[in-house]
Amino acid sequence: MNSPDSNQPMFPTLDSIEVVLWPGLALVVFVITAVIVDVMIILATRFRLVDLPNRRSAHTLPTARGGGAAIVLTATAASLVVVYRWPDFAVRILLGIVAPSIVIAFVGLFDDIRPLRPLLRLFIQIAVAVAMIADLGPLTAIAVPGLTQIELGPFAWPLTILWVVGMINAFNFMDGADGMAGLGGLVAGLMVAAVAYQSNALAPMLIAAFVASATGGFLVFNWQPARVFMGDVGSGFLGAIFAGIPLLVRDSIMPQTFLPMVLCLWPYIYDPFLSVLRRIWNRENPLEPHREFLFHRLVRSGVSHGSVSLIYGGMSFVGGVLGVLMVTKAIPADVRTWLPLGGVVLAVVMTSAIERRCSRVKFDPVTQPAVPA
Repeated sequence: MNSPDSNQPMFPTLDSIEVVLWPGLALVVFVITAVIVDVMIILATRFRLVDLPNRRSAHTLPTARGGGAAIVLTATAASLVVVYRWPDFAVRILLGIVAPSIVIAFVGLFDDIRPLRPLLRLFIQIAVAVAMIADLGPLTAIAVPGLTQIELGPFAWPLTILWVVGMINAFNFMDGADGMAGLGGLVAGLMVAAVAYQSNALAPMLIAAFVASATGGFLVFNWQPARVFMGDVGSGFLGAIFAGIPLLVRDSIMPQTFLPMVLCLWPYIYDPFLSVLRRIWNRENPLEPHREFLFHRLVRSGVSHGSVSLIYGGMSFVGGVLGVLMVTKAIPADVRTWLPLGGVVLAVVMTSAIERRCSRVKFDPVTQPAVPA
């Protein structure tokens, strides 16, 4: 049985049923997720799973939450099919990706029903990160095209734990505007799958593709005006999955694929990171709910939720294209050397454009509506 991460061709020959099976399964995941989410919206009011506007939200009306549970169910089921197809990778996929992500999902579900203390959530996330890395292994090096490979040495474990915990929280923070987390999971999942495909890493590719399919089914009801939000159960799950997929790639190419996969996710990492740095600089508690993310500021400035989500999805797509080019051997090495700088340029352009847009309006510190300057 061929390894999903071997140097064998990415797919069987065209006469194989698997050529149809995997895309067909992705479509099934999309449809089933949409059906489950639709049912959950009907049941949300009965079970009081309603997201009321708060200091972190960008919405102003009560909205059903917890729809991310459907993503957890369908993405997990599809991942089990991958395990069935390649049982040699069962332990790494189940214990390194699926089980830790489900634990984070359950923590998020409890938090959706009855908010947990931030420090307790952080402690659980660190424990899950340690368990994930114990199975998959830490990120030992990062390869930047044109530069010497950066060896992490004794910092491998601490930095990988920081990556996992940071990714869980970063994606969770983005579930505040209509379509933001949904479109993010769809676009980022597809682009991560593209990077994995180009790197001949079949297992990570399929898991990322199934996550994208499940998130796409959720997005049907999450687009502006959103009828449902993921809740922590879904956004935390996606954060854990996206943190684990780069570590699932075999060790021999992990340093080369890590940065390209990060580029696929960059706007959903960059915005929370920048906001946390801002709060620390201003001597504010970064763990408290707030509305100081760049996407919050765009919404308050009068940009619609849908437009903001499209901006972030577009930036994720562009970053993903850069990531795919970074692992494409046909691209000259001299060209690939400059591609990581594209991510820096994107960040600078996005931040400057948002700051310029927001400088044209002033905000009421209590109600925070956009008021023409």
